[in-house]
Amino acid sequence: AETTTMAPSPTTTIPPAPTGPPARIALDGDAEAFAARLSAAHATMVDASESIDARERAGVDHQLVLRALSDRVDLDEAVLDGLDPSARPSVERIVRARQFLQARTASRPPQPLPDELPAWTIAEPEPVDTLLADYAEAEGLTGIPWYWLAAIHLQETRMGRIEGVSSADAVGPMQFLPTTWAVCCTGDPTVTRDAIIGAATYLMQSGGPDDMAAALFQYNPNDGYVAVVTAYAESFRDEPELYIGHHAFQVFFGASVGTVRLPIGYSETAPIDAAAYLAANPHDAA
Repeated sequence: AETTTMAPSPTTTIPPAPTGPPARIALDGDAEAFAARLSAAHATMVDASESIDARERAGVDHQLVLRALSDRVDLDEAVLDGLDPSARPSVERIVRARQFLQARTASRPPQPLPDELPAWTIAEPEPVDTLLADYAEAEGLTGIPWYWLAAIHLQETRMGRIEGVSSADAVGPMQFLPTTWAVCCTGDPTVTRDAIIGAATYLMQSGGPDDMAAALFQYNPNDGYVAVVTAYAESFRDEPELYIGHHAFQVFFGASVGTVRLPIGYSETAPIDAAAYLAANPHDAA
């Protein structure tokens, strides 16, 4: 069916210019510059002596540097070789997952990006301790390790920042189709604790924890999704301290006019024109 570009309605909520993290960074340097910044972010994220704020800021920087590196694929191998040895495993996992996604995309006919931004609300996620307790409870009930649940939560809705219905009609922080939820789970898929326990239940019913690759593919039948979630999960497994930094990751949305950062406070009840939004919010161009 044809889509119609919609101009922002008079009720469009456009947040003020943020005082928080940027939507992008300018890292005009060689592989050494990327490696140094990623290594520094990793060191801060895993340092329990650092403040929570510092570790979250490092997580945001880590995300932005990785995003910048995705535009410089020619530097990938040199950056990985230049990383501090302690940082390489987690960074390499996500770089390899991204390379896999890029190769898959390149092998397929190009798909047009939407002209509109989604009808979502971007909200503050629940606190780290609350979410870790929910993952632990779900693990105790199902045997699905907490780090798989955290990785899905991160990939699906950036730890619950995204509130709204996906293009596939999935809902809630763990993105369940209502039909799937009805046959696997109890409670409310839009309630964080229920959704996390539901995700663990569904993964257990789908072959986890013995075969998490199969369980993840059942959760979302997309090889790229499985690769990215596995990369995050294995890093959380090996370095649980990384969770705090990743809990701070921002929301980005790919549109025909470019990638747009959707900040905390963005809230729309209907899709809005992406070009008009960026014209009013140039700080969200990513």
